[in-house]
Amino acid sequence: MTPEQIASDIERGEFLTARIKADKAELKEIEKRLEAAGLSSPHVALKDKDREGKQAILRSGNRSLPVVFESDLLIGSFPAGGDIAVQIREKITKAAFTALFKEVHNYERRQDDGQKFRIAARKAIEDETLCLEILGLLKAKTKDGITKSKTVIAWDQLTGKAS
Repeated sequence: MTPEQIASDIERGEFLTARIKADKAELKEIEKRLEAAGLSSPHVALKDKDREGKQAILRSGNRSLPVVFESDLLIGSFPAGGDIAVQIREKITKAAFTALFKEVHNYERRQDDGQKFRIAARKAIEDETLCLEILGLLKAKTKDGITKSKTVIAWDQLTGKAS
């Protein structure tokens, strides 16, 4: 790429990033208003009979927009020894339970991101070589064993104003 092409792409990227951010904020406000309108409008049953909830049909001329209020969100997991597990086990057969649920044991990072984890690991594991070995074991890899990476174009860090 030429310096002119790079400059052009940076300018266009900055413009698009700002527009997308503004459009997302505007859409969020529109959706809040439509949700409020849906809550105060008459409700009808959902098309999918297997779902629980209701919907309002908002109209604009010959167009209609369903505002769906689902009430059947399910938790994805629960503690193996917790109240929910005990209650369900009391109510259904072992075969039904194992057909619906699997018990999974995982270790989760205590830190919410990789950078904080690396800092904590260096504090907890004094031997730098061992620390790097542990961090290597924790790197996400493809099915072929290649370490995954990501590229971030840091528009929010772009400095200076367009000329």
